[in-house]
Amino acid sequence: MKLLLIISGIILFPFSVFAQVKYNTFPRKIINIDKHWRFHEGRLSNAQTGNFNDAEWKIVNVPNDWRIHDEYNKNNRRLSGYFPKGIGWYRKVLDIKPQYKGSRIFVSFDGVFRNYKVWVNGKEAGWHLSGYTGCVLDITNLVDFNSTKNVLAVLVDNVDSNKLVKPHPQSEYGPGHEGWWYEGYGIYRHVNLIITHPVHVSTWGTFIYTDHDSHKSAEVNIKVKVSNQTDHSHHLVIKNLLFDPAGKKVKVVSGKYNIGANGKINLHQKALLLNPKLWSPDHPELYNVITEVFSDGVLADRYKTPIGIRWFRFTADSGFFLNGHHLQLRGMNMHAGFGGLGTALPDAANDYDVRLAKQMGCNIIRSAHNDPSPSLMEACDKIGMLLWAETRYLGADTFALATLHDMIQRDRNHPSIICWSLANNSGRNQVKLTYMLKVMNTLARKMDPTRPTTFGCEANGNPNWTGFACVTDLMGYNGGGMGRDDKDHKDYPDRKMLISEYSSGMGVRGNYKNHPAGTHKTYKLDDGRTIQGGYLYSIYDLCRSHEDEWSHIAKRPWLAGGMMWSGFEYIGESDGWPVVTSQFGVFDIARFKKDAYYYYLQEWTKKPMVHIFPDWTWDKKDSIIHVWCYSNCDKVELFLNGKSLGTKNKVPLSHIEWEVPYEPGILEAKGYDDGKLIAQTEIRTAGKPYRLTAKADSSVIKANGTDLSFIMIKVCDKNGTLIPHADNLINVKVTGGKLLGLCSGNPVSHVDPASTWMKAFNGKLLAIIQSYDHQGKTVIKVSSEDLVPGTVMVKAE
Repeated sequence: MKLLLIISGIILFPFSVFAQVKYNTFPRKIINIDKHWRFHEGRLSNAQTGNFNDAEWKIVNVPNDWRIHDEYNKNNRRLSGYFPKGIGWYRKVLDIKPQYKGSRIFVSFDGVFRNYKVWVNGKEAGWHLSGYTGCVLDITNLVDFNSTKNVLAVLVDNVDSNKLVKPHPQSEYGPGHEGWWYEGYGIYRHVNLIITHPVHVSTWGTFIYTDHDSHKSAEVNIKVKVSNQTDHSHHLVIKNLLFDPAGKKVKVVSGKYNIGANGKINLHQKALLLNPKLWSPDHPELYNVITEVFSDGVLADRYKTPIGIRWFRFTADSGFFLNGHHLQLRGMNMHAGFGGLGTALPDAANDYDVRLAKQMGCNIIRSAHNDPSPSLMEACDKIGMLLWAETRYLGADTFALATLHDMIQRDRNHPSIICWSLANNSGRNQVKLTYMLKVMNTLARKMDPTRPTTFGCEANGNPNWTGFACVTDLMGYNGGGMGRDDKDHKDYPDRKMLISEYSSGMGVRGNYKNHPAGTHKTYKLDDGRTIQGGYLYSIYDLCRSHEDEWSHIAKRPWLAGGMMWSGFEYIGESDGWPVVTSQFGVFDIARFKKDAYYYYLQEWTKKPMVHIFPDWTWDKKDSIIHVWCYSNCDKVELFLNGKSLGTKNKVPLSHIEWEVPYEPGILEAKGYDDGKLIAQTEIRTAGKPYRLTAKADSSVIKANGTDLSFIMIKVCDKNGTLIPHADNLINVKVTGGKLLGLCSGNPVSHVDPASTWMKAFNGKLLAIIQSYDHQGKTVIKVSSEDLVPGTVMVKAE
């Protein structure tokens, strides 16, 4: 099946918080209300009332994850990173002007974890259980338009939430949790106040796609739902204006409609677009559709929808095709967390992650195992990254179907999304789970017939025996195929397949030998296996895992591709106390590159590169060091202190290796194509710690109070060589901006990321700096006892 799609960002959510008002033209205003909330952790009575005294509460901005600042405790849940459960209150005064009386007032939450109740002026506005789906509440009847102090209160209760819903098939993961990883607590995504005319485009009310697959033209289908929240019928004129990526108006379509009192209408307009600029990872071209609603001759609503035009298809024998061209899917699974921030990611953090993935050669991200955030989807749309969107719950009950419905309705207009994943499950040899999947599949196809459905198949059970594997359009295999994909390809030759997870190998940045991190303890895993916990694992193990499992995928053209587990290390699912992170990932939790990252530069990128490891600072001379090399050059020659150790040919899908007697000095590698030197690198034996260096990923950021600069701090010797095992205690002082968080990437660090002090881990520390909402210079000074301090400046414009 070929799918030609025009997909959009969701208009009700202007996920940029760079301006207080997204659209200045009434009738629709979208006002970001992320700033200046008051927060209290713990149980309280009557905190929802308008006159409650919250003067002593902490002032926070959202996105906010309060849990990341709690204390680790070995008695808490290992899968969640040893953090406690909790309850928290948020309050904010809304300035709703009297002139808005007669309008409809909505409050939109992109995501709150989890089980939250909302009040306005002490009156209940609504309740939402899921921590991943968005929620839009109509608060019009609760607003006092004669007051400028309408109080919005939110209670987040992660202690008793599982008592409120039928248990999920994975309910053994405990109350207050939806997954088996660190999920954070609080209002961890954006919040917006939406003010509309009573006649307006409904919540998540557009669906835009095309039916044809020609490079020369695209027939744009624009489906719009309009709501009338008045007691009178109205005559409507609805226009859709199409603007190209340069901002030029290229098409206008319109129609006349009648809408009844307190009614809704669904309309479908079409526009033929000639020679469209196609959206792809290499060329993420975005159009805009402006929907204008005129009610009885008056402009009632204006609704902006960014869109992208592309078509794709999966095949059973040749993989994936985008815009008529074969594209091997090369990707990563990703949990929504970031070292130093927890789960509360500003837009700039999602942008940073997507750019890091793309620089490595990735073209797809799987939002494991939950609905992606609107901010992440917007980053994928504009930067150019495909997205596997996954619902959190497998089930045919009201709650599971509602979460799936909300995800698809909200997100089906994003060009990045190429499939709807309905489960991360094998069916567990239970026919009832196959029934659940069928119900979900029917709903997904009804809501969006333009995308295939899929699921990530776990290893516990036979999905073919129960029919679980035969429900969706596409099948994802976890565990690198689990030894099942080859047989299934033979037995089910029409099945479209890809590897939804591969290489769950573990390894710590800068660590080249397995060793214990603390007291050993036997842990029982969720699948019944037991492990000896508390180890830090070798990078060699991580690299072997990635080499073995990616080569399996690369050698099978019928597989559409694969997504590694995982791209970024994350808190939770740890090996056991005192380790608090997963040790998965080709990036550590601070986004520092592990050596496995360079394997993918070798396999997925074309720019000439060569990388060697381990580091070259060891205690014993003449020890035999296994030197590994990743390179996309034809040949690589290795030198130690100027003496050649031989030239070796590139090993496709693997690495080059030398056994080198250790000798302090300079280890250098040179890469050649056709005898021409095209890439080189070196590592040096480090001296004693002497100075700190600080480097910003971006020296200029936006002066909007939300943009970020990521500062890499290194412990170096006199010559500027990184000290590979340095753990100096570093102080970070920021003037003219905000220090948002620190992270070293150390899997056993238990320090609050809000601290201004943290030890380096294997020579590095990350500082995350946020701009103020005015222009100026931000100066970051880093210091440590007996070391020369470092300074870097970031300009906010």
